[in-house]
Amino acid sequence: MEHIDQEIAEELGFGLVPNVFAYAQSSELKAALWKAFRHVVLRGLLPRTVKEMMGVLVSRARGSSYAAEVHLHALMVQGTETALLEALRRGEVPSGLPGKVQALLAFAHKAATAPDPGLLAGLRQAGLSEAEVQEAVAVVGLFALVNTWTDLLEIPVDPL
Repeated sequence: MEHIDQEIAEELGFGLVPNVFAYAQSSELKAALWKAFRHVVLRGLLPRTVKEMMGVLVSRARGSSYAAEVHLHALMVQGTETALLEALRRGEVPSGLPGKVQALLAFAHKAATAPDPGLLAGLRQAGLSEAEVQEAVAVVGLFALVNTWTDLLEIPVDPL
C-alpha cells in the first residue's frame, strides 16, 4: 500500500493521504478508489476545479459532509473566490459563471438526488461535447460513491 499512498499524496498535491483513501483496509480497494478518483477528478476534459465544485454540490444535496468540506478546502487552496465558496458551502449553484460551468453545476445539483437522463439536455444545450457530458455523469456518480463510502463508514473529515 506504500506505493499507492505515495502516489495519492503526490498527485493530490497536499502531501498526505486523505481519510477517504486511508480508511480502506485492502490495498486492492484503496487502489480502486484512488484510480476512480484520479481518472474522474484529476484527469479528463473538464477542469479539476469545476469537478470539485460539482462534487461539493453533489455532497451538499445528498447531505454528506466529508467530500463537501474536503473539496471546499481544496478549492480555497486553489484560489477560488470567497463568494463562490460561500454559495457552494450553502449548496447553491452560484450565478454569474460561464455558461458551461453554470450548466455543469446545475446538472450536478439536480442529478445528485434525482438522476434523470433529461438533465443531459441542459449540458448539450450549453455546448458540452458528448465526452464532456459523459465525464459530468462520471463526476456525479463518483461523488455519490464517495458520499456513500464516507457516510456509511463514518469516515471523519481530515483536519484541514
